[in-house]
Amino acid sequence: SGEVCSGIVGTRMPRYCLFGDTVNTASRMESTSLPGAIQVSKATFELLQGNPNFKWKKRSKLVQVKGKGRMEAYTLVECNTVAE
Repeated sequence: SGEVCSGIVGTRMPRYCLFGDTVNTASRMESTSLPGAIQVSKATFELLQGNPNFKWKKRSKLVQVKGKGRMEAYTLVECNTVAE
């Protein structure tokens, strides 16, 4: 969770891209998560922890994140929302 910058890159085949530390952290959270799990950083967990629809479990070990070092991470264990 945090700031991002966006823009269109390319002329022959333009793509909409997102840039910033937040995007990199989200990518690292995905690549270091347990198979089939949703993993978030401590910053994202702190934003979502008050929402009663989500239940989280802190990872027992710090996650080694390239370019960031060791970080706290949380996995989603229960989601009580209805998709419409």
